[in-house]
Amino acid sequence: MMDAMPELPTRIQQHLHSLIAEDRSPAFILCDAAGNLAACGGALETYGLTQLELGAPVDEQIFLLTGLLPLEKEELQPCVHTESGCPADLYFLKADEGDYVLFLDATKQEKQQRLMQQKGNELSLSYQRLIKEIQKKEILLHCIVHDLAGPLLGIKGGYELLANENISPQGRKFLEIGLRQADKQEKLIKEILHAFAAEVESLDSFTIDPAHAPDAAQAIKDVVEALQPAFTLHHVKLQIAPGLAAARNWKVVGEKSRLERVISNLIENALRHSPPDTTVTVGCYDNEHDQILIAIDDEGPGIPPEVAPTLFQKFSQGKKGKGKVGLGLYFCRITVEQWGGLIGHAARAEKGSRFWFRLPRPKAN
Repeated sequence: MMDAMPELPTRIQQHLHSLIAEDRSPAFILCDAAGNLAACGGALETYGLTQLELGAPVDEQIFLLTGLLPLEKEELQPCVHTESGCPADLYFLKADEGDYVLFLDATKQEKQQRLMQQKGNELSLSYQRLIKEIQKKEILLHCIVHDLAGPLLGIKGGYELLANENISPQGRKFLEIGLRQADKQEKLIKEILHAFAAEVESLDSFTIDPAHAPDAAQAIKDVVEALQPAFTLHHVKLQIAPGLAAARNWKVVGEKSRLERVISNLIENALRHSPPDTTVTVGCYDNEHDQILIAIDDEGPGIPPEVAPTLFQKFSQGKKGKGKVGLGLYFCRITVEQWGGLIGHAARAEKGSRFWFRLPRPKAN
């Protein structure tokens, strides 16, 4: 067992004292039991303590010590700003003759602390940027999955229906839809392979220019046509609500391909939760505050209360896990909100659920 550490050699003590004297500008005051200044010394001017009066109350001369003396216990208060503005570490020490307060210059320590804080802030910003990039890539992953799976859904439905037909006029229509979707699939794969990075950046782009804004009514018609075979295959009716055929301005703030993805995601979600021989209705309506409301109504079992609060969160799926990768509704939410809109769901009075979103109309400058 080692003995207690012996007292430091005199030369070592001298060296340590010189280091402290050079770098920390030590100064002290001594407060007696009555709270009066009994002694002081050192680099007092560094801390603005130049007119101290022995025998006078300490707290009337050094305001930063008001209420701290006499001491209840020894302690350290780091980086206190003194009357001169110089930061100091204050050491409160008890002794037989009274209470000492030792002042040590903390300018270097405060600078290091600020640098560490700055570094922490920079790391926090880097972390937030990283999270945003990860989020973009997760959304992009879903977009890729959707762009590959969506057309395939139409192809599968078209050809499975065609297998049960004798190439009648109706069968020929389904065949043509399948061929169009096959062409679209091939084109999308090439675009994704050659423009991966550009697609990430495009997530931030949309238009508020009326001349180039997407048409919500046309987007609904295109998506409904593409998904019609899948609905027929599952014995679920897909229809457009009356009024959409009217020659009206249905343009909204957004971007055409992602608007179609949002509509397609919500319609596919309705299909997954619709029993056979029910109907899914897609409507487009004027809304207050110069907005357009798009609604998808189904006749399914409705949304369980325990699932409803997390439906639009990342990786959220229905109670029975009928979703894909849990990014579909999340993609819809962040896309619609990015365009200044709002998305939600509600129980229908008759039966089933309504998923809706509203977007502002573009305004000319």
